Amino acid sequence: MFFVAPQGKPNYIEIYVSNTSGTALKRLLTDTDIQSLIDASISGLAGEMPIVANIAARNALSPTENTQVLVLDATGDATVASGAATYIYRFSTTSWIKISEAESLDLILQWANIQGRPISSPSAIDTAVSNSHVHNGNLSQLNKIGENADGLFTYNNALPKTAWEGTIAW
Repeated sequence: MFFVAPQGKPNYIEIYVSNTSGTALKRLLTDTDIQSLIDASISGLAGEMPIVANIAARNALSPTENTQVLVLDATGDATVASGAATYIYRFSTTSWIKISEAESLDLILQWANIQGRPISSPSAIDTAVSNSHVHNGNLSQLNKIGENADGLFTYNNALPKTAWEGTIAW
């Protein structure tokens, strides 16, 4: 095994391994080799996404590989109420699969249309949240609860007393 500093790349080394007789030589992959492999892998990908006017124009395409297509007026698809949609052509099954549609970009949800929503109204939920720590009628009593220097529970700065304290003789 030996290391070589390639010319023009002073911060890199190449690693070579030879057999015991020195007749066979193998070099470890370098960053240039890896980039070449990546470039070769992606060179077959389409550089552009076809844009067609409507579903009929999409169906008239004859893709020879998996392809993504933007259909500007996709209302010919029963699942698209208005606007554009993006489809992937799956070559292995010769089928189009919708992956997005423009009408959902400006989606407005209505409470009544949300599946699994709470049965409470939005205003009831808002009221519950705003009143989550409101103590109407007993706030003055709650403010009297405390703790003395010994860590004992107090009420109105004194240890709590029972109603029968001092009325029963032991």
